[in-house]
Amino acid sequence: METMLSLLTHALLLQTVTSQTINGDDLSALLSFKSLIRDDPREVMSSWDTAGNATNMPAPVICQWTGVSCNNRRHPGRVTTLRLSGAGLVGTISPQLGNLTHLRVLDLSANSLDGDIPASLGGCRKLRTLNLSTNHLSGSIPDDLGQSSKLAIFDVGHNNLTGNVPKSFSNLTTLMKFIIETNFFDGKDLSWMGNLTSLTHFVLEGNRFTGNIPESFGKMANLIYFNVKDNQLEGHVPLPIFNISSIRFLDLGFNRLSGSLPLDIGFKLPRIKIFSTIANHFEGIIPPTFSNASALESLQLRGNKYHGMIPREIGIHGNLKFFALGDNVLQATRPSDLEFFTSLTNCSSLQMLDVGQNNLVGAMPINIANLSRELSWIDLSGNQLIGTIPADLWKFKLTSLNLSYNLFTGTLPHDIGWLTRINSIYVSHNRITGQIPQSLGNASQLSSLTLSNNFLDGSIPSSLGNLTKLQYLDLSGNALMGQIPQEILTIPSLTKLLSLSNNALSGSIPRQIGLLNSLVKMDLSMNKLSGEIPKAIGSCVQLSFLNFKGNLLQGQIPENLNNLRSLEILDLSNNNLAGPIPEFLANFTLLTNLNLSFNALSGPVPNTGIFCNGTIVSLSGNTMLCGGPPDLQFPSCPSKDSDQASVHRLHVLIFCIVGTLIFSLFCMTAYCFIKTRMKPNIIDNENLFLYETNERISYAELQAATESFSPANLIGSGSFGNVYIGNLIIDQNLVPIAVKVLNLSQRGASRSFLTECDALRRIRHRKLVKVITICSGSDQNGDEFKALVLEFICNGSLDEWLHASTAAISTSYRRLNLMKRLHIALDVAEALEYLHHHIVPPIVHCDIKPSNILLDDDMVAHVTDFGLAKIINIAEPCKESSSFVIKGTIGYVAPEYGSGSPVSMDGDIYSYGVLLLEMFTGRRPTDNFINGMASLIDYVKTAYPNNLLEILDTNATYNGNTQDMTQLVVYPIFRLGLACCKESPRERMKMDNVVKELNAIKKAFSAHTYA
Repeated sequence: METMLSLLTHALLLQTVTSQTINGDDLSALLSFKSLIRDDPREVMSSWDTAGNATNMPAPVICQWTGVSCNNRRHPGRVTTLRLSGAGLVGTISPQLGNLTHLRVLDLSANSLDGDIPASLGGCRKLRTLNLSTNHLSGSIPDDLGQSSKLAIFDVGHNNLTGNVPKSFSNLTTLMKFIIETNFFDGKDLSWMGNLTSLTHFVLEGNRFTGNIPESFGKMANLIYFNVKDNQLEGHVPLPIFNISSIRFLDLGFNRLSGSLPLDIGFKLPRIKIFSTIANHFEGIIPPTFSNASALESLQLRGNKYHGMIPREIGIHGNLKFFALGDNVLQATRPSDLEFFTSLTNCSSLQMLDVGQNNLVGAMPINIANLSRELSWIDLSGNQLIGTIPADLWKFKLTSLNLSYNLFTGTLPHDIGWLTRINSIYVSHNRITGQIPQSLGNASQLSSLTLSNNFLDGSIPSSLGNLTKLQYLDLSGNALMGQIPQEILTIPSLTKLLSLSNNALSGSIPRQIGLLNSLVKMDLSMNKLSGEIPKAIGSCVQLSFLNFKGNLLQGQIPENLNNLRSLEILDLSNNNLAGPIPEFLANFTLLTNLNLSFNALSGPVPNTGIFCNGTIVSLSGNTMLCGGPPDLQFPSCPSKDSDQASVHRLHVLIFCIVGTLIFSLFCMTAYCFIKTRMKPNIIDNENLFLYETNERISYAELQAATESFSPANLIGSGSFGNVYIGNLIIDQNLVPIAVKVLNLSQRGASRSFLTECDALRRIRHRKLVKVITICSGSDQNGDEFKALVLEFICNGSLDEWLHASTAAISTSYRRLNLMKRLHIALDVAEALEYLHHHIVPPIVHCDIKPSNILLDDDMVAHVTDFGLAKIINIAEPCKESSSFVIKGTIGYVAPEYGSGSPVSMDGDIYSYGVLLLEMFTGRRPTDNFINGMASLIDYVKTAYPNNLLEILDTNATYNGNTQDMTQLVVYPIFRLGLACCKESPRERMKMDNVVKELNAIKKAFSAHTYA
């Protein structure tokens, strides 16, 4: 019934409109567009329903519809404008809009439209403005849009569009605004865009463009707005771009650009208002001619390698609002070098002052308070500035104040709490004295307060409990006294850090500590706290770090601690704790450091779980402990039986020992007798291997299978030989195989062959490459020949997927999205867990790296190449079973191997951690890193945990919410990788725990993705 009514309404509407000479194609196009709108929350299209609303209007009906305008002169009734910006519409764009052949303006921006951009819009040949920005559109830009020869404004920013920008756009010589920011566009050759010579606005921000900025961009002589921020561009910026005198906005930030700025830039760009090179590799001096740019409002050069002095007259014209030169190597060694501060007093609208993390030395020539009252951000951190903190900071509109790592003296201003907008205060690592002002409790917007490593004394003000938005509180490294105020333990927002360590706090730990049930890190170490550990601590279930070290705590370790299963570090050392070690601590699988040393603990040490790993647990200084794993070296626990029973058991024990020795001597004699009649050569191991698989294959069969080991069949090379693809008949079926041929002239190759045979014959796991058979004999010239025949894994190595060659990029560039990388990481972890924990004796692979991980047609990972594998001797678990020198691969080899430490499972874990970081950054461990970073691990540490998206491989795509992606996958993955790459082997996470963590990440991510 509803369908018939709709058809009738449509027919009546068409009849009414037709009677007013409205083009039927225009009407059908608009009705088609409306039909694909799934939700119209503001009812902006309610006027589109019937013609009845316009019966008394002289103009055609559809021309009165909301958002629709018509041409009432040359072509009466033809739609020329469709403007529904910010209407909240949900749906897709109808391809029939391409029938609006007189359309000049199409603006559907700021809605929730999804799907593709219709290629039919290319038929709107009169189109001058196309604005589809801020939606959820996907797919690529249709090539047909390059036919819209009159197009002047093209804006598809803030969508989910992918692919290359069509080169057909080079025909759009009338285009003035080209805006594609915040999408997923890529491409390396952008030189054709230089043909868009009419452009005034050119915005590529937030995409994945690579390569150099083309010289041809200098032909855009009318540019006002030039923005290529947040891409992967590299190399020098062509000088012609700095010669476009009309530019007022130039943003090159967050790329990999290098070189220096032209010294005459202030003369070449006299109208520049906003100039940014944030987070690149620029060097050289900051051109003094910037002071000639009288309209300059924002100069943001943070995060480069600029050196020399900051130009003295940089703020002479008084228009600067944002001044960010932090994180460079700028210098000031004389008072005159700091005179740029004086020129900044002219800037009455200055909102940001950032010169932190440079080499500025001495006292500022002005008082900070003389700067603009509009200041909201001050960062002077990481210099050697001296002086006192102004008492009248409250006059500013500050949201962030960072004075850390300087030489400031004096006291904290008493009125500092009147900074009612302040969000973060960092004054750590200075020489501040006196007490913490009570007024700080009035800074109601404060979320981060760091006053650590100063000379503050007195008590902690209870007024800090009024800071209901505080997440991060660090007062460590001072001389604070008195008790911990209960008030600060009742702040519900305190979730990231509470650090009061290295003070002189006394009294007991308040039971209100249990109210911090969302806190992640708590450090009360090195104080004079006494009493028992409150049972309420068991409510802090989110803790991953808990440190009560170096206090006067007594009593037993509370049972309520059993609730803290997220703990990674627990340090209760150097106290007066007594009683037994709780058994439940053995099951804290995430712990990487448990320190209970130097207490008065007594009784048996648990003999299970983490206590079996002496690298994690520290119990020294507890003289009354007994038992436990041998590695901990505690005496056996005393027996509770009578002396007579003890003597009887001693007799039995002596009898058993003597009997065992006699039996062992007999077995050793028999073994030696048998062994002297066996040939101790590699063939024995090979045969043992062959009996469990297929029959040995001949050289002639392998020669035929690989077309005489043709170079065309060569698919890889390794330390001890080459790998060829071939075809072999197995069980009457032609099966593709991989043949690993050993180069026996290479030293250690034969031993590698034996090692791989010995390892592979014992393992059975779906994530390990299966071996079919071996060949050990002579080739056609009578020379010794050895080869392994393995299953062929069709999709190549992980290395080929992570680091595609230029040729691969230009032809069929393959990407691994975030979910695929997570699955591959789990596959490899499961394979290593099997080798380490599920076969006896365990095997250490010794060469985990992307080229030794193969991907099948389902993108399942298989670990291969056991040429360096070691079988761990159970009797002597800390010693390798062979004296063979470990080779490994540079960048993946655990650091302890370099100092002669024996092979261990911890070495595999380190290599896996490096692999994990490589998979999610796209950077090899042997890459050259900036800012003096020596390794991939340091590269990740500098970004962890707040800037991980900056180092995430841009090819690890995810179409969902970025914040969700970060919390569910990116942060926990990098956290896991760093946990595996700890410098100390005993601190590294074990493979069974790695698998548990990855499964948890996968489960959470999948549940969110398909929710």
